Amino acid sequence: MTDYLHALDGRIRIKITGVKGSPATAGEVTGYLLRSRGIDEVNANHITGNVLILYDTRQISQDRIFNLLQDAGYLEKTARVPAGQGDGLVAVLARAVMETALQSMVMALI
Repeated sequence: MTDYLHALDGRIRIKITGVKGSPATAGEVTGYLLRSRGIDEVNANHITGNVLILYDTRQISQDRIFNLLQDAGYLEKTARVPAGQGDGLVAVLARAVMETALQSMVMALI
């Protein structure tokens, strides 16, 4: 399961609990994702549990990347939010977009 996600077109940073404290799992996730067409770079940090994924949006989508991670058992299937509120991934992505916009505005003021 993950409780942290930061996503932009072509870049995803996600915390995967199984990676934290496990160099072997970090290597497995990296190798697994790099075998997928469109994924250009993966950096799985076994100290923090963060996995940074750089990808070509013309070849692979964010949803496909999450499905790959779920199918391999690195992420649990995303829980659904009650009808009318969108699904869990959409809510997390919306929050990430808002946080990025807020950070940009703060930096512009400094």
